[in-house]
Amino acid sequence: MKKIIMRLALVLVCMAVAWGAVLPAGSEAADQPRVEKKAAANGPASVELGAPVVDKASILTKAQVEKLTEKIKAVEEKHQVRIGIYTLKNLPSGMKAGKLANNVLDEHYAGGQNGSIVFLIAMGSRDWYISTDNTMRQRIVDGVGIDGLKDMFLEDLSDGNYAESFGAFVDGVDKYLTYYEETGEPYDPANEFSYTAAAVAVLLALFAAWAFRGGLISSMSNVNPASEASAYLTQGSFHLSRNQDTFLYTTVTRVAKSKNDDSSSSSCSDSSHGGGGGKF
Repeated sequence: MKKIIMRLALVLVCMAVAWGAVLPAGSEAADQPRVEKKAAANGPASVELGAPVVDKASILTKAQVEKLTEKIKAVEEKHQVRIGIYTLKNLPSGMKAGKLANNVLDEHYAGGQNGSIVFLIAMGSRDWYISTDNTMRQRIVDGVGIDGLKDMFLEDLSDGNYAESFGAFVDGVDKYLTYYEETGEPYDPANEFSYTAAAVAVLLALFAAWAFRGGLISSMSNVNPASEASAYLTQGSFHLSRNQDTFLYTTVTRVAKSKNDDSSSSSCSDSSHGGGGGKF
């Protein structure tokens, strides 16, 4: 009987030891997925929230994102603004690029001391849109301001040089904001046109043409000026016998005026946002 009790005790001790060894491993394995899931859920969201570059379309390399981020942060600090570059594969169903860009600005990039601006592109529909808040709108105005930025980045964007295109956009924003801070008014390409320089150029061109013409005339030995028009007509070589005008018919051709379908003029501006966009 004593032997049976000792054997039962030994079995219970072995089971206790085995259970103690299994329980920590099992609980750790059970808790691990929750930890990993939480990290996976919080990681990307915290990176994307207000990040200078959010590349949901995956068109940039990690090195390109880091370089753009560094450039954007330098311009943000220089002018006390918020700048965002936001790419995605497709627009949500029924959503326009301009409306989405406005929402992205309000949710993730609002609060720039001197304004906020977001550059959004949708790869599926080939849409681009620049959204500004009202503070930035005073510095980069709708129309000439947005079109000026477009001219800086659109060619590279259409050619698939996305990093270069985004870099040109950031450089353009820097240029426009610097101009505003120095002059107190938004940049307008027309301001760079000098009427004085244009007038001087016209005068120089006229003088050069007059001098060239005079040189050609002076080199012609068989031509002399005539004081009367009759000198150019051989006497007796022309006789007008009859003078009559006959009306035949009139042809009228009407061509429909083509409508301007320039996608770059599309805008979702409202009381709180400026900007514009188009196709690339």
